[in-house]
Amino acid sequence: MPSRRSLVDRLMKLAAPRAVAAFVPRPHQLARGVWVLDRQLRLPGGARLPLRTTIIHLSNGALVVVSPPPLIEPGGAAAIDSIGVVRQVVAPNTFHYVYAAEFMVHYPDASLLVSPGLLERVTELPPAEELGPSPPEVWCGELDLAVLGPVRGVSEVVFFHHPTGTLILTDLAFNMTRFARRFDRIAWRLAGVPDGFGPSRTSRLLLLRDHAEASRCLSRVSEWPIRRILVAHGEVVEHNAKAQFLKAFARYVITPGARPNTALEQTRA
Repeated sequence: MPSRRSLVDRLMKLAAPRAVAAFVPRPHQLARGVWVLDRQLRLPGGARLPLRTTIIHLSNGALVVVSPPPLIEPGGAAAIDSIGVVRQVVAPNTFHYVYAAEFMVHYPDASLLVSPGLLERVTELPPAEELGPSPPEVWCGELDLAVLGPVRGVSEVVFFHHPTGTLILTDLAFNMTRFARRFDRIAWRLAGVPDGFGPSRTSRLLLLRDHAEASRCLSRVSEWPIRRILVAHGEVVEHNAKAQFLKAFARYVITPGARPNTALEQTRA
């Protein structure tokens, strides 16, 4: 029987997306020190998937690029360079490494940081370092992290930008509520993507399958003063962000003083 790891690899190859060349907006600033770069991917079958790269501009001038994007347009790297100097590039989970090698060609002096377990599974990556439980010192306390997994080779690193209260998620949650095409709405709803902020069916099956590990990570995340949530796929959560996070992950988050199995009991009630 194929291992869970080999199944993930096969799914990645079968669903290999292509960037939509006609959709190349420039990076734009959401808050002081927080920029985003939006792209679209076309998957086999024709469905389109929004893709967001988050760029954190640290106070020391360095840029941390989370989920490196496909640089399909002329001058794509120059648009990022206009913000600051790219020092670190982050592949934040088991899936968002696809464009890392291509991106690093443009930034050979930057460091590549990856989620735990990725180097063991993906051998064609450029030289990289796995992220640990504590953020790199060069982030100057501005950017924090929490690690989920790896569970059967699948992991994701969650980030929090303290100066702006911005939580950065990759595939742990989606927020796909606006669609230019009816076909895309139907396709993603059938694929288990929720109508609003929350984990998809695939997120629950792969990233959240170990309840204890998910609870440990997400309970820590819930302690941060979240004011905004960025997701890799979908709209930015700007209103009642903390409340929306707690609602979406209620079965996993353990509040201080609660019994360890409280979250699971609430789900079964």
